[in-house]
Amino acid sequence: MMPEFFTLFFSHKSHVSKILLSPLYSIIRRMQHFNIPLAALFVLRSPDRLNLKFTPPGNEMPLLRNMSMTQTIKEYMGQINLETFVSIDSEVFRSIVIEFRGYVVYVHQTSSNVTFSIEIKHIVLEQEEGECIIGGTEGALTDFLIPLCPWHVFYTITYHSKRVWLFKAIDRSTMIVAPVGLYAQYSMYFPLG
Repeated sequence: MMPEFFTLFFSHKSHVSKILLSPLYSIIRRMQHFNIPLAALFVLRSPDRLNLKFTPPGNEMPLLRNMSMTQTIKEYMGQINLETFVSIDSEVFRSIVIEFRGYVVYVHQTSSNVTFSIEIKHIVLEQEEGECIIGGTEGALTDFLIPLCPWHVFYTITYHSKRVWLFKAIDRSTMIVAPVGLYAQYSMYFPLG
């Protein structure tokens, strides 16, 4: 059951690993060339290897490939204010992404509405109309920026999450969170300061 509304979320099952895309792409292209349609990814206890298991059609032996993972580094994400946020339905966010694709969008948040704008157009969402959920403003104005580039990343994420959450850091940095389950989420941090 997905929580309808939450502002803080803890998970003790977090795992972050990074791999280079070019070797992964080469392996996937090779498997596609051999008409192998199914792959499984395994991150085992050894944090420096990613094991790929490709299953060919029929009862043929699976093909195994190992990839080295780059060292995971802790990334500083600023002081995110989890009490002040905007949450909007993914379909609404998708329309904003389409309308403003490729632009850095100015977001102006009040206690009753949020405005997404660029120089030549703007979209206003009203909390009273149920178009968004606004938290933590209590009469204060909040302004921040979200870069919608590359726009197809944001567009695709809207199909995996029911809602998108926008948070502002203490500086002008922004964090976009799209939960895809109780223990999984897409998080994008923009250090725009």
